[in-house]
Amino acid sequence: LATSAEPSGAYSPDRPEMIYCDKCALRQSAGHRGWQPVPEKDLPVLLPDIKNFRPTGTDKSPLAIVEKFYKVKCPKCKAWARRETDVSDTFLDSAWYYLRYPSTRSARSGQVSWDPDITKRWLPVNMYIGGAEHSVLHLLYSRFLAMAFKDWGLTNFEEPFTKFRAHGLLIKDGAKMSKSKGNVINPNEYIRAYGVDALRMYLMFLGPFEQGGHFRDDGIKGVTRFLERVWNFINSKLQNPNSKQNPNSKVPKKIDKLVHKTIKKVNDDIESLQYNTAISALMILLNEFETDKNSVGENHIKIFLKLLAPFAPFLAEELWSKFSRKTIHRELWPEYDKKSIEEKTFQFIVQINGKVRDKFEVRVGIDKNKAEQLTFGREKIKLILGIKKPKRVVFVPDRLINIVT
Repeated sequence: LATSAEPSGAYSPDRPEMIYCDKCALRQSAGHRGWQPVPEKDLPVLLPDIKNFRPTGTDKSPLAIVEKFYKVKCPKCKAWARRETDVSDTFLDSAWYYLRYPSTRSARSGQVSWDPDITKRWLPVNMYIGGAEHSVLHLLYSRFLAMAFKDWGLTNFEEPFTKFRAHGLLIKDGAKMSKSKGNVINPNEYIRAYGVDALRMYLMFLGPFEQGGHFRDDGIKGVTRFLERVWNFINSKLQNPNSKQNPNSKVPKKIDKLVHKTIKKVNDDIESLQYNTAISALMILLNEFETDKNSVGENHIKIFLKLLAPFAPFLAEELWSKFSRKTIHRELWPEYDKKSIEEKTFQFIVQINGKVRDKFEVRVGIDKNKAEQLTFGREKIKLILGIKKPKRVVFVPDRLINIVT
């Protein structure tokens, strides 16, 4: 329940059907001190028509200045009392806005709260993202109203949000960021110092989305250096003709494979809101680009910029303008080639009684007989087993073998 403008510590029902009486408050030692309900015969309580209904700039609601509304007799002791003027909880006010937004430009906008055809097409909401502290009450009211609207035939769904994800908290100097602690950062200062792309990207990189992380100045400097390296590398490739890849030469499999693995990684991570690991994959790809500059072609750079665009939209757009007059943000999202990222070999793990004792490279799809033959033929395994004979062998395809003695 929202805080009332009534005496400090007083319970606030946020309903005009409740009246606060000072005399009754003095007589009551516990419970909802001083609050009395309007008699049933006086219901419903109708709100007055007032011309000046805008916020007053104080801690009082517009109705709090309408004396004929708030000044009433106490239903219990008949002394002069004060009617509650905070007439609706703010969570309840915002519990149906998602229904209104898609219909604001509808031709029927003036006649209905939401257009049924538009609502049926666009809703329910695919994903709700917000802070856990805020979302609890908001979801409670939204779900209650959605169920009521469904019962009344106003909508065709009961659950307003099909998926909910709570973002984590930001920590600064060892404490949760909050106004009361005075440790909230001013984003404008960081934008002026590092640019909006660096701040945006750092907030996505500093930790898992649902866990949050520690905001540190040295962290944003690291992201800034990465973006500077992107700028310098691509510009150097474009300015130095000798560093450009020969269009007739074959692309090394290592670079091509990593590019396609990065496409898949970034694509999957954005889908699951794992932005920090998607950015990490881009950093790994840039390292490889810088290590083998001559193997990097124009197509590789274009793919890299498309993957970078959701995280650093302004830098990506600026660099993309060197290739095309069209915006990068309307380009098709790159697709990866499944065949090019398939692994032909993997690290096969050998366990003895559940403990890892050896690892070696084998081809993908190796069968149990061949795996056992290779495992028991290794000198390291022979020495560990000695004269012990296996009771059984557990084989997990394309992963491990466990020898139980």
